[in-house]
Amino acid sequence: MAKPITMRCRTSIISLSTQTNRTLPACNAGRRRGTYAPAVRPTSRRSRMSPHASMKTALASIALCATLALFQGPAAAQAASDPKAFVDGVAEQAIAIISDEAASTKQREEAFRDLLRENADLDRVAAFALGQYLRTPDDAQRAEYRELVETFIVKVYVTRLSDYNDEKLEITGAQKRGENQAIVKSEIRFTNGREPVTVDWWLIEKDGAYKIFDVNVVGIWLAQEQRSTFTTVIRNNGGKFDALLEHLRAQIGKAEKGDLSGIAQGG
Repeated sequence: MAKPITMRCRTSIISLSTQTNRTLPACNAGRRRGTYAPAVRPTSRRSRMSPHASMKTALASIALCATLALFQGPAAAQAASDPKAFVDGVAEQAIAIISDEAASTKQREEAFRDLLRENADLDRVAAFALGQYLRTPDDAQRAEYRELVETFIVKVYVTRLSDYNDEKLEITGAQKRGENQAIVKSEIRFTNGREPVTVDWWLIEKDGAYKIFDVNVVGIWLAQEQRSTFTTVIRNNGGKFDALLEHLRAQIGKAEKGDLSGIAQGG
């Protein structure tokens, strides 16, 4: 069994119920590809969210913390063909990002964006989230949508992941699904004695390496939750795709101000 991965962040109940090669700042410009060099600039403390979060949002936040533990650059090429090793081998890089208290919000976002692009199949996730509206946008709308989805994920994840402390991610198994897919099973274990929470990772092999597609927390696939939210926004606005673009812009604007209300309930 793989050794537990300790997530060193500050504690809070946070959430995201709708789950969706940029140069890093100068302080990280000299880092080796696939590694994270801690920043040296101090950052102000972020405002804390209300403790009155629902169980659904709490479970979603667990997935967020664990998801960051999946992001590592191609430096772990030896683990590319082993889904369990892929998940287990990313702890050091993930912890370096979320525990770097000297980093500014922008620096964390840039590091997170870089890792996200390398290790998550964002094109597949963005397309899946459109459901029956996949062919609705024109080329310009599609390009803006793809950019907004990425920015939305980065802004919300970085804001929410700032408040975890000493949870442990332990890999418990892995199952191959066909030739190019795998489900990695894990548990989030809490230092306060709370019951462990099961988290499954849906990985898809792409260009010889695994990419993250979705995360399941106690039976809820978060990319599917995102799909439900996005398609509802379009449907409720007469099938107009611009409504979804405006929705994403609004959510990004709120996240930039530290306001995650509404986003936690699906936007």
